[in-house]
Amino acid sequence: METAASGFRYLPPRPRDAQWGLHVSGAGWATVPAGSGYPLPGHPELYDFSFDRGRRLPEYQVVYIASGGGVFEVEGRGEVRVTAGAVLLVFPGVWHRYRPDSNTGWREYWVGFSGDWIDRIVQHRFLSALAPVLQVETAQPFQATFDQLIDRLWSALPGFPHLIAADVVELLAILVAATGEETQHLIMQGPRDVESLTDPLVAQALRLIWSGSHLRLTVAALGKELKTTSRSLERRFKQALGRTVKEEILRCRLDRVRRLLVDTDLSIAEIVKASGFASADALTRAVSKADGFTPLRLRRQLRQERANPGGGRERPHHAHRP
Repeated sequence: METAASGFRYLPPRPRDAQWGLHVSGAGWATVPAGSGYPLPGHPELYDFSFDRGRRLPEYQVVYIASGGGVFEVEGRGEVRVTAGAVLLVFPGVWHRYRPDSNTGWREYWVGFSGDWIDRIVQHRFLSALAPVLQVETAQPFQATFDQLIDRLWSALPGFPHLIAADVVELLAILVAATGEETQHLIMQGPRDVESLTDPLVAQALRLIWSGSHLRLTVAALGKELKTTSRSLERRFKQALGRTVKEEILRCRLDRVRRLLVDTDLSIAEIVKASGFASADALTRAVSKADGFTPLRLRRQLRQERANPGGGRERPHHAHRP
């Protein structure tokens, strides 16, 4: 009969580790047989919790469910069932709780970390608190990286804090690469878009829009491509995302314009062709309304912000950013 077992180690923060940009605060594993209490005892008070009260952490955690199943709940998003291959993402300051099913138990691996690097990754929406459960389609590479991280943590050879930080980067890279195109795309678009995963028609429409931002897309053309009516597409799109198809097309075009302005020296005429706007006048009106600047002035502003991230932004005239 399987018995409950666990192993974990926590690391004190050191200034040099913080300067590295990613600090691993601890990692471990646990085997929780069916009918066992959870969580297993022995963790520091900051990390210990009961299912009844849950907890909030001052750091990120990745919790990998290697076998078995259970439930995971995050503040404001309700309880979801998780099975083998699930990766639970815990974000700083966000209340959460999880536990295995009493009739199956589970085996878990976890790692906690913080730093400027992961903050940037989340800021740029490679990961999102709006999608706190992801599924690893091929478990072997993910499991092997976790095993390597834990082996390095236990051996504590010279330089191991930086090596296990690199393991965390590899875990997240595998995770982002393995979670599927739709999930990655929708996480990157912002909070409400994640909800459209429940409607495959909307997910397909988003793929077409964001893959064709250089084209002059119309609602009618999208409906024809998706074999549905414009009215049905608009209704389901609005229900899933809270905005219209036309608004999403504009949002996509403006995103392309901003990136071309800051990352290239293309002329406005060339950007018009690359972004799907009908004319330079149409592009200028859209940019001015959304960002409060003319395109050339926006280019200067965005490049200044990139060169001087801490600097203040020039005050625009009245703008409504989609």
